[in-house]
Amino acid sequence: MVMVRQRVSRRPWLAHLPFFLITLAAAILLNSLMGAHSRCTPVRSCRGIQTMAILKKITVLLAMLVLAVNCGKTATTEIILFDFESEADLDLLQWNCHTLFALSDLHASHGTHSLRMDLFPSEYPGLEFSPTNEDWSKYRSFSFDVYNPSESLMNLSIRIDDHKNRLAFDDRYNKKFLLEHGNNHISIPLNDMITPGTNRRLNLAHIHMVYIFVPHPEYKQTFYVDAIKLTNTDIHRSQ
Repeated sequence: MVMVRQRVSRRPWLAHLPFFLITLAAAILLNSLMGAHSRCTPVRSCRGIQTMAILKKITVLLAMLVLAVNCGKTATTEIILFDFESEADLDLLQWNCHTLFALSDLHASHGTHSLRMDLFPSEYPGLEFSPTNEDWSKYRSFSFDVYNPSESLMNLSIRIDDHKNRLAFDDRYNKKFLLEHGNNHISIPLNDMITPGTNRRLNLAHIHMVYIFVPHPEYKQTFYVDAIKLTNTDIHRSQ
């Protein structure tokens, strides 16, 4: 399920700095025009001088008000690819042998549900999906949360293809992670998505398939996955 969510920026004044500068420039221009008008008027009445002074103050106050209001409303957009709050999310996954999916009310990091994955001994059991939004070029990172219920460290791999044909290992993005017991947050900068063999940067405008899997597990493994998303925010922690 694709959902757009707003997040407050850590530096809101930066986003609205150009707008504030334009407003400030307009205030300065108006001030100079009124000053020129007052100087060019042969006879200035007290009422006219008072009116211009009031207009100057109102202009400056409006500029300050615009900055104050907009600083509190600055937001950065992120796209939640999957939050597993609905059975409809399960229909968007590729169902393969030796992998079972189910919605769970345990270990959710976004909303009230997560995806429980039961992976059985086979070659590459795991989560596979084609993003409904294939264009990732406007975002900074791909991330998701994984809960590892096992007391042992567990291996997890990610593969991302930017072509509809299944490319060789050397010409796609691949990365391995070591999951600790409990919550694990995975964040991958999109600029780091480079193929290992051809040293080619992925075409972020056409992401075709995403795989989150365990290679050759020797026994059944269970994970809880949630909040698969793209974000424009800076990455603060990754594994």
